Amino acid sequence: MMHTIPTPQSLPARDAWKPLPPSHWNTETAAHLLRRIGYSATPIKVKQALGSPISKTLEKAFAPDKPLQKTPELAKFENEFFERSTQVNRLKDREERRKAQRDIRRESDHLFRQYAVQWYRFARDETNSPQEKFVTFLHDVFVIEQRKIREPFLLFNYEQTLREGIQLNYPDLCKRVSREPSMVRYLDLNQSSARKPNENFARELFELFILGEGNYTEDDIKEAARAFTGYRIKKRTEFAYYHKIHDPSPKTVFGKTGPWDGDAIIDLAFEKPTARTYLIQELLKFYLTDGDLPHPDYIRALGDLWAARDFNLKYLIETLFQSRLFHHPAYRGNLVKSPIQFYLGLCQDLQVDVTPFAGRTLHSMRTMGQNFYNPPNVRGWLYGQNWINSTTISGRRQLVDYLFTPVNEKNLNGNDRRALKAAREKDHANFQVTPERLGKLTKLEPNALAHHLTTYFITALSSETYRPAIIQLIEQNKGGKTYWNIRNTVIGLLQSPAYNLC
Repeated sequence: MMHTIPTPQSLPARDAWKPLPPSHWNTETAAHLLRRIGYSATPIKVKQALGSPISKTLEKAFAPDKPLQKTPELAKFENEFFERSTQVNRLKDREERRKAQRDIRRESDHLFRQYAVQWYRFARDETNSPQEKFVTFLHDVFVIEQRKIREPFLLFNYEQTLREGIQLNYPDLCKRVSREPSMVRYLDLNQSSARKPNENFARELFELFILGEGNYTEDDIKEAARAFTGYRIKKRTEFAYYHKIHDPSPKTVFGKTGPWDGDAIIDLAFEKPTARTYLIQELLKFYLTDGDLPHPDYIRALGDLWAARDFNLKYLIETLFQSRLFHHPAYRGNLVKSPIQFYLGLCQDLQVDVTPFAGRTLHSMRTMGQNFYNPPNVRGWLYGQNWINSTTISGRRQLVDYLFTPVNEKNLNGNDRRALKAAREKDHANFQVTPERLGKLTKLEPNALAHHLTTYFITALSSETYRPAIIQLIEQNKGGKTYWNIRNTVIGLLQSPAYNLC
């Protein structure tokens, strides 16, 4: 049943961000919360969530101190990178220098692929999923690209800054991001000086990080760019600030004049009214709806509450996800899953590991439209229906098929064989659904099987439509409840439009 979008007349703005009443914390709202803050909502996870108040569930989901550990190989590459690159650049023989540079790039690309698989495994762990999904959201605000940054340890360190930022106030996170070597390089702050300020970072700071388009002037950007001069990268890996190339003279930004530096510009931006609402709008696009945003009165009300708490991100997370507006029936079961949620949700729903084959995983994610650490442009990915076209749908279908197809180890290349061996040694090699697991479902009667599959894999909104269809499919099949019939039914459900929604 479709529900009407709430308005201030049906749900007053003063009530929209109040916590969901305890009487409404039930199976359906818990499943909605888990699918939105994480990647899946299996019956076991829903039951566990209902064992505590919603506030405790969120507190546990976004608890601090859950870092991703850097591998020894990546740490070694980082520690040796500056000296190694310096020695290569000193080589006088041009061909020898080119070969050495290719070797570094090849090793860097290999470590990047390893890092990607490591992150997918880390995010697939249900304990980490809410945190990592929010990190993905922050990635889409503070965009950088692997294509330009290249070094995987810089990308790793940048992601860790975003991860730590969940526990900060948003202005403090913006300041930390401005000093991250990846961002300094990506938006050309390392090319900005008092004599020739570069405007790229100042423009994106106002437009994409804090205020939104149209809430600043070109003069504000030019003046703010002067404040961010002096930012550099030392030894190609570390942030450094050089006073000699910073412009200390007065600047006028948003009508206020002073010898502003970069941090002061960020503070000035957060005095603007739209700083209260811009990130909230982006958050709602990511977590709540790919349709029209909620009424502006709701957004302004939450913005005022957030500003009164010094733009604390944990407060924003906890207020949004336990609110009456977030759990309104009109916003359930109708958000298109991103490729990351689709893949990691499949892994969690099917209780399988992330595949150890980096090339195959990255190709699959690229086909579905979410190339790891490489958004299409500085504005990041477009969500919702933008994920869906003939190519990406085909990629999603192929991924489901792959998870039900045994790996032919004879056809693996050397890298994949080594990756498979390493995965087995770490007990990460359960990445296909086996006949033994599906065989257990043949013991269920059609009604019970349909109930099990729809409860497990799709939202309550879609279950009413799909449950009769599954029963009919099983009963009409001449083979009855055979393994292949069950297998094809499950695959069909996972490839259906319903499974693409959360």
